[in-house]
Amino acid sequence: MTVCDITGLNDLVEQLARQANMERWCYCLMSSLHTDLKLDSITLLVEQDDRTYVFASWVGRADYRYYNQPLLMTEYNGVPTGLFEQAKQNHEFVRAYVNKPYKALWNIEDSLWCQILLPIQMHGRNVAYIYAETANSARFEASIHYVEKLLVVLASDISARVLQQEVIHHNITRRSIEAELEVRKQSITDYLGLMRNLHEVTLKLSQATQLDALYRQAIELGRAYLGIDRMAIFLTDFESNLMLGTYGTSPDGQLVDRKSFYSQIPDHPLVNEALSHKNHVVVKENAPLYFGKEQVGIGWNAMIAMWNGTECIGWVAVDNLINQRALSEHQKEILKLFGAAIGQQIVIRRHYDSIKELNIDLEKRVIRRTQELQATNRALEEANRSLELLSMQDGLTGIANRRFFDLRLSRYWQIAKDKRVPLTLLMIDVDNFKSFNDTNGHLEGDHCLKMIASRIESELEVHKKSVVCRYGGEEFACLLPTVDKNMAIMVAEDIRRAIVDLAIPHFTANSHVVTVSVGIHTVTPAGEFSMSEALMTLADKALYKAKTKGRNCTVQWEGKKEVCN
Repeated sequence: MTVCDITGLNDLVEQLARQANMERWCYCLMSSLHTDLKLDSITLLVEQDDRTYVFASWVGRADYRYYNQPLLMTEYNGVPTGLFEQAKQNHEFVRAYVNKPYKALWNIEDSLWCQILLPIQMHGRNVAYIYAETANSARFEASIHYVEKLLVVLASDISARVLQQEVIHHNITRRSIEAELEVRKQSITDYLGLMRNLHEVTLKLSQATQLDALYRQAIELGRAYLGIDRMAIFLTDFESNLMLGTYGTSPDGQLVDRKSFYSQIPDHPLVNEALSHKNHVVVKENAPLYFGKEQVGIGWNAMIAMWNGTECIGWVAVDNLINQRALSEHQKEILKLFGAAIGQQIVIRRHYDSIKELNIDLEKRVIRRTQELQATNRALEEANRSLELLSMQDGLTGIANRRFFDLRLSRYWQIAKDKRVPLTLLMIDVDNFKSFNDTNGHLEGDHCLKMIASRIESELEVHKKSVVCRYGGEEFACLLPTVDKNMAIMVAEDIRRAIVDLAIPHFTANSHVVTVSVGIHTVTPAGEFSMSEALMTLADKALYKAKTKGRNCTVQWEGKKEVCN
């Protein structure tokens, strides 16, 4: 067979369908590609969670490999990166012709190798890739239609099998987790019991009003609630290098007063390690156990340092002299918390007065900081208001800008519709402004626009809720709520004449002074739907008529009355 046909494709599909697991499926696919298309160095890559993984590779029957834990593409060096990126980004198969295989160390004389990267697509998305090399590229080219059909079949098949593998993996993981949870359930129950006991101990210790009572109760409660044979609390005085006793436990388990005991802090590995680590329980197995300076047995010995910030204030010593029980990991964790609780209570009682002063000072700081924050917030609010005003203001003329106009138009339209009152829009355009700019320069043009904006504002001061804005370039817009058609024409004429009265020289205009044209439209909104755009459109048409009539005039739109829906 010189080329692969549809019968060969069907046979391969049937073979793949019979494979029970992903490993055999990959072997069957790669074996067929090797046999039928004479492909070598085959690699199957799969897209999962936006990453590319290597599932299997083939360099001949003896060198087939399936990766139970798929490799990331970045961890695999069997595929040319450039070729892969090209296929991935372009969503089409790519080929390159070289004079040696990708992994070969030297060129092969009189041989031309073809490197092929085939993306497997589903719904326009790459789901997998096949990389292969062949010295018989003609066979591959002759079988290209077979390959295309095969890729279509493989797309859904490989997606389903990868999903199946994930489900199997998840099920195995779930069963493993369930088994582990069962094993740990009792351990957690024990730990929670110790935590409840520790909570009870901590509450009772917090009720101690004197340090002596605190030391005594810590020993009694710790042994009773935490399952410890013997316990003692020592304080440290590093200036004198002394360890000082408080209360401890005798070899037969009795509480004893050890306040008279003192000794140099021993230079011992266990002590040094405990004093150099915070939140750490140091344990020594098969250690000599002491009562005072006398050895009374052998067992595990543990120390938990107590801290005030970076200052070690003492330690708690515990051992298993009496019952010789092993120290569990849960007990170690509880002892760490127990030591922290005792240390905290010691610090609280030693520094009650200083803490009280600190709290008073802190309250003053909080008040001062609150006042500062309030002042800052007020300043920020003021700045935000200023910024909001600036965002609504035209930078050149100082009047409102297009954004402010659009917001007010929407608001005034709704008010006019609700109250069934007229709303008038004047569109004002400076006549022949381009020639004014060309003749006098842009600075004079800017000055001209400022004067016109100021005069329009002055003319509309009597209309308290009117809005004047620079609509764009040399065009201005005026919103006049409750102004009817008759009043609108009078207002527009007042503005037009006021601009003429400014007598701004304009030598290229017929009037020899700057003039404006005004388009007017008045409407009383009604109905359910807004048509504020019609107000703009018809006012603009009126302005256009004013321009075509020769400028320096006002035109009120008198077309068919708009019915606003």
